[in-house]
Amino acid sequence: MNKLKELQEKRGGLVTQVRQILDAAENENRGLTADEQTKLDQFEKEADGFTSLINAEVRQMARESQNMPQFTKQEARDVDRFDMAKLLNHMHADARGSRGGNLDGIEFEMISEGLQEARAAGIQTAGIVLPRMLVRRENRDMTATGTTSVTGDQGGMTVATNKTGLLDDFFNASILRGLGSTVLEGLVGNLDIPRIIAGTAGAKKAENASADEVSPTTAMLSLAPRRLPAYIDVSEQLLKQSSSAIEAILRNHLTTQMGAVREAAFFHGGGTNEPTGIAGTSGIGSIAGGTNGLAPAWTHITGLEEKVDAQNAMLNNLAYASNGQIRKKLKETARQSSGVEGNFILGDSGMLNGYRTAFTNAISRTLTKGTSSSVCSAIFFGNFADFYEAYWGGVSLEMVRDKTNAISGLYTLVANCYYDGGVVRPKSFAAMLDALGA
Repeated sequence: MNKLKELQEKRGGLVTQVRQILDAAENENRGLTADEQTKLDQFEKEADGFTSLINAEVRQMARESQNMPQFTKQEARDVDRFDMAKLLNHMHADARGSRGGNLDGIEFEMISEGLQEARAAGIQTAGIVLPRMLVRRENRDMTATGTTSVTGDQGGMTVATNKTGLLDDFFNASILRGLGSTVLEGLVGNLDIPRIIAGTAGAKKAENASADEVSPTTAMLSLAPRRLPAYIDVSEQLLKQSSSAIEAILRNHLTTQMGAVREAAFFHGGGTNEPTGIAGTSGIGSIAGGTNGLAPAWTHITGLEEKVDAQNAMLNNLAYASNGQIRKKLKETARQSSGVEGNFILGDSGMLNGYRTAFTNAISRTLTKGTSSSVCSAIFFGNFADFYEAYWGGVSLEMVRDKTNAISGLYTLVANCYYDGGVVRPKSFAAMLDALGA
């Protein structure tokens, strides 16, 4: 990722020099000298070259994210050797003001690496920082749903999971990742991803008539680190127990809290201290059920596909996504009022309209349409490779205690990670935001 930062800095330097030349001429109310024009042309050409390299680097990062490797043998051994109990007991000793001693071995190495990653990303942290290695991916059934109806609940916590990291559910245990979202890890600084959004079609002309300009217009997806905090009250008794007990409780609490917030933001975030989610992205296709919402029908499902198809965006990782309530409704609703018995919209294959499906309770079932207040659900269709997840560094941990906690024999473990996300090409998505599932 330092390579991307280096390219951005070099382009920034050239842009600054171009601005200095233009400002000098404007301030003196004159045109460019021949020498200035030569330098300007050179700087602009070089800046355009770096822009092309930056775009190519981002595209390569996107391709690599679609087939991210699992741990190397050495990384797997390091994760196996890492002792969370040893780390937390060290933090526990520091929090109560006693001498916890210096960490050594693999724990010290991991914390040092995490701190280096945070500094490289420009993130100021307190306490201890875990590296990305310890918060890497997991493999999860992408059709898992949760067991609660809490708004934004990630769900899927009861499905069988193949764990490959210590806290491996932080970043990529989402249905978005399973559907092929583009994951950018270890970012340094802000990341701007330009895209072409419109262009004028050429028109037929007479033999010597002037041609029309067909220059496209552009837009930008800007990704910047957004803080995602969570905390757990940890008892002194737990800190005296085995590392496996500590790990299990940490994973359950942290993944439930941080994963739920992150996943809900990717679908429904409003852009204030969180990403702008797919539902709130300007320019995606829209299918409306009715004035007060409507139960999803086969025409709504095919309509979502048509909205994307009309934009020539039927590419790559096409799929449907919704919540568990809509899954139930689609399994109970026939495609048409008469015909083959059991011809339901969502059949036993799990495919919907010939495409993959994923369900998570991070997708809201409490939207409002007309008089249907807080009971509508969302259904999405699109090329999920055009949703970018971005992460800066690993996860910082800090152990704190106040009088109230001390009386109760508790410490508070505060965790922070920095992330963002967004749709790079809105034409790749369509949504129905007034589906009634009950």
